[in-house]
Amino acid sequence: MTEIFFTAGIVFMVWMCFDCIQRREHFVWIVIMIVLFPVGAVAYFFLVKSKEGGTSAPASKPTLFSSAPPKEVETEDTLQLKDLIKKFGKPYHYEKLGQLYLDKKQYALAEPMFSEALKKDPEMDDARYGLGKSLHGMGRYEEAAEALEELIKINKKYDYGNAIFGLAECYRLAGLEDKALEAYEQVINSFHFFKAYYHYARLLDSRGNKEEAIDHMKSLIGSSKSLPDYKLEKERHWIEEAYKYLRKNGVELA
Repeated sequence: MTEIFFTAGIVFMVWMCFDCIQRREHFVWIVIMIVLFPVGAVAYFFLVKSKEGGTSAPASKPTLFSSAPPKEVETEDTLQLKDLIKKFGKPYHYEKLGQLYLDKKQYALAEPMFSEALKKDPEMDDARYGLGKSLHGMGRYEEAAEALEELIKINKKYDYGNAIFGLAECYRLAGLEDKALEAYEQVINSFHFFKAYYHYARLLDSRGNKEEAIDHMKSLIGSSKSLPDYKLEKERHWIEEAYKYLRKNGVELA
């Protein structure tokens, strides 16, 4: 008798799991049904299936394990800033709300906040930088480059060189190699970003300038010899990639 009830419970749980998938309910329900067997399946039946009348979820609902961006989760900070925006509409408040979203990698929410801040104050450098980073995060590299171009015109050293480095990255990812080379060259002439050295060399290689590319990879590795430990650890990946490039091209360093 126990075996019959156990088998029935398994069948019922599997049925509820398939129903959950068909309805595109949150995957947590499946976890609950498995962990709290068989109570979880019974709870799902009464709380979800029976209430919906056995019909499938609308097609517009996100699929199970969907990669769609997460919904906005309100926090005390976001609610406070939204209230300030509603009352005063200051560009500073839009920029700060955009920064909160950016910190959480919620780029689609951050971008309109920075755009609105710039409409109200076109000279707001922090908002322009945030806009560029948000567009980059969404894979809109050419638009991100346009935002960063305007920022670099005002301040080439903005964020200790990270802004112009970001511009070079946007050009490269957008396939604008001529502009990328020019921007990377400015970065490596003024700042010691090993990632910039590496990609600059790779772009040179792709243009047929292999010897020059090899020289830059050697320069990258040579510069690493004097790095403090914390900086060496941070740049280790690009140092190792430079070694790989050189070995691949028949260059062995002592």
